[in-house]
Amino acid sequence: MHNAKRIIMNPFIVSGFAGAGYFCNRKSELAKLKEAFRNGRNVTLYSLRRMGKSSLVKYLFSSLGKEADCIYVDLFPAAALQDLTLLLANAVTRHFGFTVKTFPKKIAALLRAVNASLSVDPYTGKPEIKFGIGDARGKQENLEGILSYLEKSGKKVLIAFDEFQSILRFPEKNTESMLRSLFQNCRNINFIFCGSSRGMMEAIFNDAAGPFYRSTQHLYLGEISREDYKSFITGKFRAGGMKIEEKQAEFVLDTCRCHTYYVQYFCNRLYSKRFRGNDRMLYDTLEEILLENQPVYNNYRNLLTDTQWRLVKAVAKEGSVEKPLAAEFVNRYGLKSPSSIQRALASLLEKEILLNNNGKYLVYDVFFSLWLKKY
Repeated sequence: MHNAKRIIMNPFIVSGFAGAGYFCNRKSELAKLKEAFRNGRNVTLYSLRRMGKSSLVKYLFSSLGKEADCIYVDLFPAAALQDLTLLLANAVTRHFGFTVKTFPKKIAALLRAVNASLSVDPYTGKPEIKFGIGDARGKQENLEGILSYLEKSGKKVLIAFDEFQSILRFPEKNTESMLRSLFQNCRNINFIFCGSSRGMMEAIFNDAAGPFYRSTQHLYLGEISREDYKSFITGKFRAGGMKIEEKQAEFVLDTCRCHTYYVQYFCNRLYSKRFRGNDRMLYDTLEEILLENQPVYNNYRNLLTDTQWRLVKAVAKEGSVEKPLAAEFVNRYGLKSPSSIQRALASLLEKEILLNNNGKYLVYDVFFSLWLKKY
């Protein structure tokens, strides 16, 4: 028998969850999520985009093992309640490995009633639920039926809804009230509501007049400890037969604001080059990343007004800005009137090009910010 060539995975994962060995820290957050689930509490988990929420949830799923049926639903594509129902139904189908023959009769009958069917995706070979053309009937009943099936499955269930703030754009009236009513009646199902827009998530869960007010435990996912991350980076390079100096790992963390995605991506590129502590390679790799994204960044210039572009560039030059309407900042970068800056600021925040992080305004995309500062 020939020995198969060992494939060494790049340990700096930039998408998905590859296992506990590729996960840096988050021990405290993982413990809190486990404790909440085991004691029947729902959780609101929010952070900046690409900070590792989805990976943390999947890490939790993996660590719970057979303790629960864990179902992950990404609501980013959902524009209406029917979309949420369909996404959940397909997630349930994938989790249990249902086929046309084994699909539970209760759910199958329910979906037939709303002109839905179970088919096989021609590309993946996996079962897929599809609604028929036309308005779905009994939207609440459809969702209630799926939850009812899970309630009676005989095992604890944990459902994680990612990008849960998407429900705010649903056209159906009283969506929040209806969902809250359904979810609070579940006895065998717990929920994790994940979101990347802190403002929108707080509008759902912190509004005293809202149906979800004080219905969950809140958990904010911040930066990974610098020391832990530095040890993780140096350790992974060492384990791969490479070397990165501590000061170089600190450079990566500083440059990327300790933001999980950008740190992982930068290190992934260095690892792929078999990095061994060469400063020139470190800086050249960063330059490559910025130039590769240059067509995208140039296109932003065409999508923004002149005031918006000048403002985002000024913020990038500063690194962070506490008072964007202050005369000193306005004059330094030749910006227009405070009223025009205020409008531009609101638009850039809404587009998530700028970020208000604890009173400091920053360019959301770390690499875009570096590119603006340099070019």
